[in-house]
Amino acid sequence: MSDAFLPLDVLSRDQPLLIAQSAQGRRARETAAHQHARGQLIGTMTGLSMLSTSAGRWAVPPASAVWVPPYLAHEFRSYGPFHGWSVYIAQPACRVLPDRPQLLSTSSLLREAVLRAALWPVVEHLTAQQAHIAQVILDEIANSPREEFCLPMPSDPRLLAVAEAILKNPSARESMSAYAEQVSLSERTFSRWYKAQTGFSFRGWQARARVLQAIEWLTEGQPVTTVAFDLGYETVSSFIEVFKTHVGMTPGRFAAVVGGGQP
Repeated sequence: MSDAFLPLDVLSRDQPLLIAQSAQGRRARETAAHQHARGQLIGTMTGLSMLSTSAGRWAVPPASAVWVPPYLAHEFRSYGPFHGWSVYIAQPACRVLPDRPQLLSTSSLLREAVLRAALWPVVEHLTAQQAHIAQVILDEIANSPREEFCLPMPSDPRLLAVAEAILKNPSARESMSAYAEQVSLSERTFSRWYKAQTGFSFRGWQARARVLQAIEWLTEGQPVTTVAFDLGYETVSSFIEVFKTHVGMTPGRFAAVVGGGQP
């Protein structure tokens, strides 16, 4: 499944209302930064995927989906073979859907409707029955429970440079004052701006960044103990506590769910 399978003229037209695809491949899926006129919902059946935009990063676990509004540049990557689906929705129909990326918990009804729509040929107009199924999909997207595991990125170039440095080396233990000094800001201003631009305190954001990295490594099959120490935690128990606070389950349980390594 790749955006390249759909010609750009199809992605830019308002008809049909909805186009769906499904795929189960032997390789990971990875798409470079791109954008299109249609909104897109990307769902996963197994494994973990990651959506990245200039505004943040979203981890997409199994049985979840991530919504991408029209014209938003985004990159997508799966960890391991991709098994999932995509729905492309005409821009006029996106007006009642979220105007920013959003992680959704998908229902069995949504998944089954999408997989049925993926069997349709790409034609300009849907039949009455297809239009009914398309409306079910739109209603399910609009009403699906929102999940909030996102890592927002700051907009200020100085803070963004700090955020990117942390993502490259999430185990770094530099103090907030050291980062503030690096970008020629007072610690108080640095802290206030980081909170205002990401919605998290600097330490809270940093902990979230480490959890996001842990999610990637666990999905790749690394043991919980290795992940904990590679991220700079002094004890495995402290890592487990932080991970469970953010993800809602222990790292061992998470690894089992996404098909990664064992605890």
